[in-house]
Amino acid sequence: MRSALLRGRTLAVAAPALALLAAAPAAVAADAPAGSAYGASASVSLLAGVLGDKGISVETGKISPSNTDGPTSASVVDAPLKGLVTAKAITSSAKRGDPDVTAKAAIVDAKLPVLAPLAGSTPKARVISSECTSTPDGIKASSELAGLDLGRIGKLPVGTAPNQKIGVPGVVQVIVNEQIKHEDGSVTVNALHIKLLDGKATGALGSGDIVLASSTCAKVAATTTPGTPSTPTAPAKPPAEGPGQVSVIPAGAPETGDGSLAAVTVQ
Repeated sequence: MRSALLRGRTLAVAAPALALLAAAPAAVAADAPAGSAYGASASVSLLAGVLGDKGISVETGKISPSNTDGPTSASVVDAPLKGLVTAKAITSSAKRGDPDVTAKAAIVDAKLPVLAPLAGSTPKARVISSECTSTPDGIKASSELAGLDLGRIGKLPVGTAPNQKIGVPGVVQVIVNEQIKHEDGSVTVNALHIKLLDGKATGALGSGDIVLASSTCAKVAATTTPGTPSTPTAPAKPPAEGPGQVSVIPAGAPETGDGSLAAVTVQ
């Protein structure tokens, strides 16, 4: 479904007690840190004409990751994600307290050239960010999208839940404030998850996934010794629907990305 533009507005999407449905089971990573975050990742194959005359495949890995075991923060300025996404700054951080855990990620002055053919112009946002906080009382997660403009792709209404989806059937799906609760109780929040659907419809872009501003927090048990929260699962891809709300608030953000793992091959 296509709808009107969303211009010059700040959306913050939160799930207060994070009473989310569980995503598909994922294997527990025994050596995973208590909290982690990264600025962006992409694994896509684009059709010819989307970002040039030839089709390309892009595999970046996690750009500028941070975690509670170190490095606890990372940042990069003027960072292009191989032409798919550009940003003035990308940052992330993950800190462990006593026993709280907080992870944050943000992209500032983001543009998404990969979606320009569908949007009618290059989609942009002043800030794309996510944050999770784990305490003995539970995990809270939220995302913020300041000044998001997706053009003809669609807009997000105020007052809706996490895991909201807009896009063009068979071509692209955009998931906003994607929140995934893992089998071990840890939670991943992705501010923006772009899925290219490899459809044959007019306007098809290709296939694959782009994740922007991702944060993961482990569950902290009330009986856990201070500073030793339980271990989180590796992020699972399938999103889970859950309750929450969208409210208009002032802009703000933090996250990371250095692109050192990025690789591009021309088909």
